[in-house]
Amino acid sequence: MVIPSLKTSISPRPATLLRLLCAFIVVFTCSHQALAADLPPASVDVLAWPRLSSSEFGCYLEKTLGHRDKRFNCALKGYENQGDPCTNAAAYAEGPEFPARLAARVHPLAKDVELSWEHGELQQVTLVLKGTFNEVEVRRAFKLPRAEAYSLSEAEQGALPENIMDTSVQADSSNGLTLVMLTGFDHMGAGDVDCNADE
Repeated sequence: MVIPSLKTSISPRPATLLRLLCAFIVVFTCSHQALAADLPPASVDVLAWPRLSSSEFGCYLEKTLGHRDKRFNCALKGYENQGDPCTNAAAYAEGPEFPARLAARVHPLAKDVELSWEHGELQQVTLVLKGTFNEVEVRRAFKLPRAEAYSLSEAEQGALPENIMDTSVQADSSNGLTLVMLTGFDHMGAGDVDCNADE
């Protein structure tokens, strides 16, 4: 009688721990999915940004978000980028920066908005969101296609806005961030061209 009672007193503990662990996993998963499902849309039309000129985007910042860049603002007229990836890389990559303090005006969870400029046009927009989110929910919230361009059918690629070449969503779980990238055109820097080639 002693041995059976000993077994019954010991065996529930591992089972109880297993049930608690399973319950924790279910709650954690559901709460994470609920957070992703509640991801709000962007407050402004970020899909319209790629391929805007430096001066157009500067004026947009001034009119829409009340930020006046020192150079790239609504007063700038007739701007033409004089840069070159080989001989004048600084001018080639010039354009307004997005103030981090205004990131939440673009999306409630945005920590930063990074802009990549090439030859006077916005080559890529990267929104840095606080939190790691499910890609499907991020794409739904930002009205992005279901996947990156290489995974889309020809019809789906054709449905992309003319100013967008590709989109990408990347979760950075180690830092608790999600990156949403909108690419207007391929990057072309000094490493992508033969700067020593004869004209």
